[in-house]
Amino acid sequence: KTSSISYSRSFPDIGLTLSGTTNIAQTMRDSSIAVTLPDLNISLSRLFPFKRKKAAGEERWYEKISLSYTGRLTNSIRTKDDRLFKTGISGWENAMNHNIPVSATFTLFKYLQVNPSVNYTERWYTRKVNQQYNEETHRLEALPGDTINGFYRVSNYSASLSLSTKLYGMYKPLFMKKKEIQIRHVVTPQVGISGAPAFSKYWEEYTDNNGNTQYYSPYTGQPFGVPSREGSGTVSFSIANNLEMKYYDAKKDTLKKVSLIDDLSVNMSYNMAAKEKPWSPLSMNLRLKLTKNYTFNMNASFATYAYTFDKSGNVVEGNRTEWSYGRFGRFQGYGSSFNYTFNNDTWKKWFGPKEDEKDKDKKESEDGDGEDSEGAEDGTTTKKVEKAQADPDGYQVFKMPWSLSFSYSFNIREDRTKPINRYSMRYPFTYTHNINMNGNIKISNNWSLSFNSGYDFQAKEITQTSCTISRDLHCFNLSASLSPFGRWKYYNVTIRANASILQDLKYEQRSQTQSNIQWY
Repeated sequence: KTSSISYSRSFPDIGLTLSGTTNIAQTMRDSSIAVTLPDLNISLSRLFPFKRKKAAGEERWYEKISLSYTGRLTNSIRTKDDRLFKTGISGWENAMNHNIPVSATFTLFKYLQVNPSVNYTERWYTRKVNQQYNEETHRLEALPGDTINGFYRVSNYSASLSLSTKLYGMYKPLFMKKKEIQIRHVVTPQVGISGAPAFSKYWEEYTDNNGNTQYYSPYTGQPFGVPSREGSGTVSFSIANNLEMKYYDAKKDTLKKVSLIDDLSVNMSYNMAAKEKPWSPLSMNLRLKLTKNYTFNMNASFATYAYTFDKSGNVVEGNRTEWSYGRFGRFQGYGSSFNYTFNNDTWKKWFGPKEDEKDKDKKESEDGDGEDSEGAEDGTTTKKVEKAQADPDGYQVFKMPWSLSFSYSFNIREDRTKPINRYSMRYPFTYTHNINMNGNIKISNNWSLSFNSGYDFQAKEITQTSCTISRDLHCFNLSASLSPFGRWKYYNVTIRANASILQDLKYEQRSQTQSNIQWY
């Protein structure tokens, strides 16, 4: 059983937001209890500390420097329920994390965008655990007395710098001159560099039974982790392309814009701190917006380093690049997905009667005459009342909004379970594909129904399927969910308050999410 209480408060004048949560989770099987009291989040929105209150003239470079702050305080314990109030303060695990990012955006030579940033993170812990290497068991062990309580600051920082610009190209085809076609190509190259020093002072070294030097941190297992022992330095390269077309529509006497290629980008990076294999794989992404409701996505990856055999005859990734063999890169696979959404509008557009241009323009003008609410002179908001629409027979028009979305994904990747081709040094490929669909229908103003399902062609089985029906009870909402088949079978009935401040006011009855539930 789990219970939680949440509270949040905002201070818009200073951009400060506080939110806290208290959780209690009890396991009846072993009488254990986990309590978090509290889990506090603090956030300060971005501010410009050097900006003049009374600006005169052009904005100065240091006025563009901004910073923000996020903090989190956690205090938790996990014990048996009969020992909860007998455990002292030292039995609780408490820590606090502070994060301060500083960034700015400058324009260099009118066309280059420069974005420097510095990030500082500090963690406050109240204990550390020293460990000893046991030569008999060949592992690290913490002995009694190795847990030292106190106040410990664990901090790290990093910096990055990116440089980008936009290159525009215009092309006017020689064909179809009456359409006045214009094609615009936007190229966005970007170069970035980021780095962080090594924070080895938070790590201890020891020698294992093989004589190798190993490392551990006394702060391992703490809520907010430990800085990296090794430094990092990465140079990234990317180039993005966007292709759009404008043409003249003589029927509507307007210019229309069509997206030919929404995004075609290539990314690669070089790790300056790596001792071997510093180049990352080359990744390519393609996104096409074919229609308003239809999007095509594809991503592919090309490995930089070629396969080779080690001394034992096993296939490993060597230090020699594919380029040195005269090859572009090792194709690792690609993934693509198709998405399409059906709803009232698309169904009417495909199968419904066509509207005249005059009726369509009249309908659009009527829809854009007003909003759902109007503001009075005293600042209050009143709900606008509209007359119900009637059909030719004088009855109220029946409306049942619905939506049905389909998504199909297809993936190809290397199959390393099969033997490699010794001539081409390539593994055979395997593919997976599945289809998913989800939909919702609003039966009436207060009743709605939604579902989610799919089919995995490789496993030849229906994926996790769920169906939810909900009823709006004005101040409360009643919902019931059921998953009759799939990997997990469950049901869930919930009644909760609609007000956001009362979201924790609810009653819930659910089954255990597991695969061995017996249905009666």
